[in-house]
Amino acid sequence: MLSLELPQGKVLPPSQIDVDLGPSDTWTPQSWRKRQAIAQEIEYKEPWALEEVLSTVASLPPLVSTVKIELARQHFAAAARGEAFILQGGDCAESFQDVRPLIVQQKVQLLHEQSRLISDALGLPVVTVGRIAGQYAKPRSCPFETLADGSQVYSFRGENVNGFHPDERTPDPNRLLQAYFHSRATLDLMKACPSLPTPPSGDPVASPGKDLFRTSILDELGQGAIFTSHEALHLPYESAVTHGRYNTSATFVWIGERTRQRNGPHMEYIRGIRNPIGIKVGPAMRPQELVDLLDLIRRSQDGQETQDGRVTLITRLGADQVETVLPPLIHAVRKAGHTPVWMCDPCHGNTKVTPSGIKTRSVETIVREVVRTFEVHRANGSFMGGLHLEQTGEFVTECVDAWETYCERDLTTNYRSLCDPRLSYIQALTVVRSFLDHVRRSTAKAM
Repeated sequence: MLSLELPQGKVLPPSQIDVDLGPSDTWTPQSWRKRQAIAQEIEYKEPWALEEVLSTVASLPPLVSTVKIELARQHFAAAARGEAFILQGGDCAESFQDVRPLIVQQKVQLLHEQSRLISDALGLPVVTVGRIAGQYAKPRSCPFETLADGSQVYSFRGENVNGFHPDERTPDPNRLLQAYFHSRATLDLMKACPSLPTPPSGDPVASPGKDLFRTSILDELGQGAIFTSHEALHLPYESAVTHGRYNTSATFVWIGERTRQRNGPHMEYIRGIRNPIGIKVGPAMRPQELVDLLDLIRRSQDGQETQDGRVTLITRLGADQVETVLPPLIHAVRKAGHTPVWMCDPCHGNTKVTPSGIKTRSVETIVREVVRTFEVHRANGSFMGGLHLEQTGEFVTECVDAWETYCERDLTTNYRSLCDPRLSYIQALTVVRSFLDHVRRSTAKAM
């Protein structure tokens, strides 16, 4: 197991923790480039300009310290063992324009309030993770979009690729540099936000041997600190910010439904980094396919080091498919000897499009998927160790509910998302409270 008993302030250099994968499995931050089919690839008109920007990005200071990543690994391992709970939430796609004190503070306050509710109800430490400070790239099902006038433009791929307005759709490599600096600014704004009070006893990484290590980083993190995360979609950028085996642009990164092919470049990239990593699991995922992905990642790591929580499986199955799809996945993963974090994403599998073409989600359906996922895990001797929500601290009208945003007409009042619909501040708290109310009732019945 990795020792955390380090002299105060010392950080392990990447060279001391690199893993020898053997000559046939050699991994580098750029080894994904050897894979031929690159899902969600961005075509830049001037590749040389992209390489210049990437060279600049690679020379910039890390956004996240390696010490923070190592601490996150311990927290995720605790969640995999049922000793902690992970809350992950934030924008579907961040906007450069939203890097403002009030908006960032609202996002942070929402995450803190949700974490407090969960910790009080479950009696567990909560690992708080934001989809923030880097969630700028988005996958799309089609590379082009047809406008109302019949003309075609590139699809919006996130603000680190192109602009939301049709006139700004040509991929611009300079936006990657903008994304780095907007991420840095967001991190600075987050540090200025009030933190949670000291967490309850039962810290998932607390032990006498680790006190010195923790003391050396508390000034940087603060009690109740928020870890950052984003989808590792834009591989040229992700590899540019990878130093040694650390992706220094975020604490936690994941790959999505469209990019999780076993022999694909995205799997090749994430298998070698030390960050906690996530894999989105949709209803089409077969049990053996999932086991194969986990086996690949396990073989890429040092066999002497714990695998608990190395991978977070983020299920996005849809409320009506959880009870059918999830049990075989749980049994297959357990039988193969893996101990991932099981996290529920109740948003992506429940997206609908209104007759007028507006994407939306129902709060009631989102709650239903969370509750059903929790019950399936409990019935199968597993632990739902996390909740993943697309949300904002603002009072937007993007998801429908039973008290404010009743119908399609209400959605247009304040629909601001650049991509998928987000839960508003009140809606996001409602989802958490509804889930916790169910846990209380369910626990009371079992007693």
